[in-house]
Amino acid sequence: MLIIPLQVILNFVLIVPFALAIYLSLTDWSPITGSWYTSPIIGVQNYVSILSTERFQQAILNTLVIVGGAVTLEFALGLVLALAFFSWDFRGKPIFASIFLVPMMVIPAISGFTFQTIFSTQGAINDVLSRILADAWQWTPFMFLLMYAGMTALPSDPIRAARVMGASERQIFLRIMLPMLRPIITIALIIRSLEAFKIFDVPFIMTQGGPGTTTETISIFLYKFAIQFARVAWASAGAIVIFIAIVIVTLWASKPLLPKAE
Repeated sequence: MLIIPLQVILNFVLIVPFALAIYLSLTDWSPITGSWYTSPIIGVQNYVSILSTERFQQAILNTLVIVGGAVTLEFALGLVLALAFFSWDFRGKPIFASIFLVPMMVIPAISGFTFQTIFSTQGAINDVLSRILADAWQWTPFMFLLMYAGMTALPSDPIRAARVMGASERQIFLRIMLPMLRPIITIALIIRSLEAFKIFDVPFIMTQGGPGTTTETISIFLYKFAIQFARVAWASAGAIVIFIAIVIVTLWASKPLLPKAE
């Protein structure tokens, strides 16, 4: 009973804009055409149009490249750092762990501006690499934190038994620790991929999707068409398409974590 007011507020904040976006995606409304509730319904025409737009497809591809590169790099670095902290006891470990977490506290806009000054040479490849490195620099600590927390929570008996039986550290990591870490790894990859797919501030500050549209992410694409070009209904259809795709992929990726029916 105590959380009902909060649930009502949260549901209103989330559901109402989402329902409005669905409705607008089925119309041809624009802020310059009058009231949104009087705009005629055109069905799925916006969906067909945006799915066949090459710029929309390129924005999705650009986003996938950045997400794939950044999340892969973040996971690899985070896993290596977590394994090093888990395996080695050295003086000042809490201090170094705190230092590793500092980039997470940096505002993404500051991160984007910093890496813009580092990678100032123009060019599509350089721009993509700079976004990947900027995102990896800021969010590798997140992967490190999850991996390290997962390693410290692992049961110690199987690891000790493997050492007694003569297993090497490499065998212990690959055969015992990594399989037990699989749920944590899956959750970490899903969370970071969802967050990275929304990337907007870093690339927008660095080049605003340029040169041209070669590094335009899906968030920048939707922002430009909804806000700058006032094609709100068309952009709403694109947002709904992305939402449905993300839900499907997330359900598929999290399937191993769901309880199996007996």
